[in-house]
Amino acid sequence: MRQTACLLLLIGCVASSTAAESPLLTLSGFSMGSTWSAKYRSATNTPPTRAVGQALQARLDDLEKQMSTWRADSVLSRFNASGDTNWFPVPRDTALVVREALAVSALTDGAFDVTVFPLVQLWGFGPAGRRKGLPTTSGIAAALKRVGWQKLEARLEPPALRKSQADVAVDLSALCPGYASDCLGELLEARGVRDYLLEVGGEFRARGNGTLGPGWRVGVERAGDLQSPSVASGSTPSGGYKPPAPALAATATLTNQSLATSGDYRNSFTIAGRRYSHHLDPHTGWPTDSTIASVSVVHTSTMHADALGTGLTVLGFEKAWALAQREKLGVLFILRDGERLTVRATEWWPREAKTD
Repeated sequence: MRQTACLLLLIGCVASSTAAESPLLTLSGFSMGSTWSAKYRSATNTPPTRAVGQALQARLDDLEKQMSTWRADSVLSRFNASGDTNWFPVPRDTALVVREALAVSALTDGAFDVTVFPLVQLWGFGPAGRRKGLPTTSGIAAALKRVGWQKLEARLEPPALRKSQADVAVDLSALCPGYASDCLGELLEARGVRDYLLEVGGEFRARGNGTLGPGWRVGVERAGDLQSPSVASGSTPSGGYKPPAPALAATATLTNQSLATSGDYRNSFTIAGRRYSHHLDPHTGWPTDSTIASVSVVHTSTMHADALGTGLTVLGFEKAWALAQREKLGVLFILRDGERLTVRATEWWPREAKTD
């Protein structure tokens, strides 16, 4: 969705298959300004790998045509450009994603808000590109007048969006990769696949079994500008460069679950020694200034986990922790503690996870 480097804080860990199992097949591609991948075990009625790959890519391409803010011809861009406050017809996918966004906005008291697009543009995190300095106070105030999730509506029958203020504009990049992962999972299941691990833009959907027993084992990378990998780089036997292994904050086995991570250190800029994150507070108009470096959320819905990751980050740790406890969410926080990072997880984070 965004033409920038996407957060990839998770590393899928899968061993080679045993003789008693059919081999795992691997597909990958590019979409929404990032990458996607699929590991799956074919069933007797599953089409050939090439056909599956083409179907997955076509589904992603369609979602991008619907919801990209980087394409002027997308459905969402046309809705944003419209000055009409009547119902605007959209594909069902788009209406479903906006409806979920509004539900998470209500859950997080507006910390998650897809109408922040004017602020995204103002701060230089959108298609308009980076800015040289900070926005003015008057510019932020003007953008804030266009922000507010209550100004947006979605319906499914027939699918359409409506804004109560003509200059409201929407950015769905905080939950569209998660929705895309869910869509690809449904596509594989419709082709008989029961065991798979999908990733779109760093958001994972796991179903069935990998090769290490029930579920799929994944890792949450311990990375960022305050932490270097603990394993030094080296060389291959032939003398080639071998990149350092990622330092993991935790591992988890996903059993018919999804995992999404939201972090602030891979899309930010620094001015006068202060770092400004792409996570924007819809209440203040400013980037969040939080101890949270990243949030990982486990849920059955990748889209819901994706949106919650952003919402919890914007809330700040204390409010985010309280919400996670109230809703019994499996969440892992990586927090800044001076010059180091610490890890804290709720009791509903998968038991297989190991934290520092």
